[in-house]
Amino acid sequence: FNTMQGRLIRVIEERTRLLTAMSHALKTPITRMRLRAELLEDDSLRDKFETDLGEMEAMVTETLLFMRGLSGREPKQPIDVAGLLESIQGDNEAMGRTVTIDGRASQHVMGNPGLLKRCVSNLVDNAVLYGHQADIQVEEDAVQLTIRVRDQGPGIPEPELEAVFEPFVRLEGSRNRETGGTGLGLSIARNIARVHGGEVRLANYPRGGLEAVL
Repeated sequence: FNTMQGRLIRVIEERTRLLTAMSHALKTPITRMRLRAELLEDDSLRDKFETDLGEMEAMVTETLLFMRGLSGREPKQPIDVAGLLESIQGDNEAMGRTVTIDGRASQHVMGNPGLLKRCVSNLVDNAVLYGHQADIQVEEDAVQLTIRVRDQGPGIPEPELEAVFEPFVRLEGSRNRETGGTGLGLSIARNIARVHGGEVRLANYPRGGLEAVL
């Protein structure tokens, strides 16, 4: 059993290194293609190239974040969760988005601040993109910290609530490529949560909209 476990760990680590290296390597040709696209005289064709390249670049960036979230090797430190949430709220308000916070975390948690901010930001991005705004509710007791991110969108069909955590999975209708997503946001959020000893799950809120629970 120990031998099998060791082999599985090595396989996963090798594939992670391979995908990370490939994602890094793709940045160079994408940059070259972007420079060449700028030389196109046809405005319509140039815009199409730049849109495709922008999508490719976003997928590469999100893939690297996905792999980084899987490693769990970043040093941990006390995180001011209240300050982190206020920072996310400020960033979104600067973009003209509506993000509210109800409740406050009084205690610090141990983890990687950058990764945890990415985790919550991805949930907030989903709520704003697909549900018009993000309402964050913070609950805290002696055992755990719970952050709920609710939106006012159409929600997700019950059978798909788990499927959307798979990398690159998008749903038809209101949650698809047209919103600008790469299909990695929820995967990254869940992996980061698990690295921190937590979990992310989705549920359709009884009053309407989707609720992401961290």
